[in-house]
Amino acid sequence: MRYCDLKHSLMRMKNSKLLLSPLLFLVLSGCDGSFFSSDVRKVTIAMDTPDLLEKPWFSVTYRSHKCQRTRRDGDFKKHYEDDSSVTTYEPEREKNTNIYSVTVPVEKGWYCDWNLSNVEFKLKYKKGSKILEGIDDTIFERITFVFDEHYPRATNGRTEPLPGRSRMINEEFYPYKRINHLIGSLVELSFTGRVYFYTYRLDNDIERILFRPIIHTDEMVILTDPLTLKHGEKVKLVYPDGYVEYGNPFPSFERLQKIRRERQQARN
Repeated sequence: MRYCDLKHSLMRMKNSKLLLSPLLFLVLSGCDGSFFSSDVRKVTIAMDTPDLLEKPWFSVTYRSHKCQRTRRDGDFKKHYEDDSSVTTYEPEREKNTNIYSVTVPVEKGWYCDWNLSNVEFKLKYKKGSKILEGIDDTIFERITFVFDEHYPRATNGRTEPLPGRSRMINEEFYPYKRINHLIGSLVELSFTGRVYFYTYRLDNDIERILFRPIIHTDEMVILTDPLTLKHGEKVKLVYPDGYVEYGNPFPSFERLQKIRRERQQARN
């Protein structure tokens, strides 16, 4: 008899003295995935965290093909979809490093046969960082690791799984400052990089994933909104080398990379 089949059988024994057994409480405690044994296959999710970023909190989603939930569309027609379970973990700092990590089971099993679906976390500037001087608000960047076919709604498209038991993912980012004259001269700081949505499809056999964001703090790009919407005024984008572009609010990652490489060569 399977673990959670046993659980449901025991729960039907409402009048049995067995319900008072401490062993039964232990048996009943695990079907929601609240604990897992040491022999369950696991994966470690980690981020090498620069000093100017907050430590990440990992939101871990499991899905079940066996347990379904219902939803209704605009015509109130009923649809069935895989049920999901989400838990947020505070990571631990690995000894003598800036790496924060959490280890979670790939397969929880139990009655619903829960399987790891995706892990999400955020790049977010740390309060008090020097880069936030003169900044009113910050916007985080979302990172998603996908382990099945359930991709997030916002994505750059589905990709083939990244192979290997251990992966280090390096991504380069530039500070993106926006001056919003149209809403009270609000100054925001976010990130700009290679793509708009960072989603990675990973192989099911993976054991460790390390995300390593490289923030080029001395290469800030600035977007300034027009003072008014009249007279055909356009947004102004200023690159770190002083190059100005009008009408396009999306910085070119290739141009930013070129500027950085040229500056590095000049310093060398």
